[in-house]
Amino acid sequence: MLCPDLPPGQQPLDWSTRIKILLGAAKGLEHLHHNLTPPVINRDVKCANILLGAGYHPKLSDFGLAKLGPTGDNTHVSTRVMGTPGYCALEYLMTGKLTVKTDIYSFGVVMLEVLTGRMARDERLPESERNLVAWVSFMFLFFFK
Repeated sequence: MLCPDLPPGQQPLDWSTRIKILLGAAKGLEHLHHNLTPPVINRDVKCANILLGAGYHPKLSDFGLAKLGPTGDNTHVSTRVMGTPGYCALEYLMTGKLTVKTDIYSFGVVMLEVLTGRMARDERLPESERNLVAWVSFMFLFFFK
């Protein structure tokens, strides 16, 4: 499992290994989205659902919420919103329109977790810092105006 919270005394993975895991997970998503017809949308991409095999080989897991993606001229699948708070794309939350972009957004949150060492949603933090995406967005606005 690739999670930002480490038990005391455990060392974090080196950057090379982290990038290897992220690239492998990205290739897994690419396979689901581009090599399968219809595409498979996981709907629950998060650190806890990236399992690590021998040599830190990542494997996407937990397809309990997965849906078959749009086919033909369809742009999306309309569905009840499912997923883990902090990882769901806002467009999907607001409209229920599911596309492969929904998984890509979630994977972006996973990347932010790996880069920042923070969880997607952390209730222990002050309200303004609880949602990782909102916090990072604020930091970009603050530092890059």
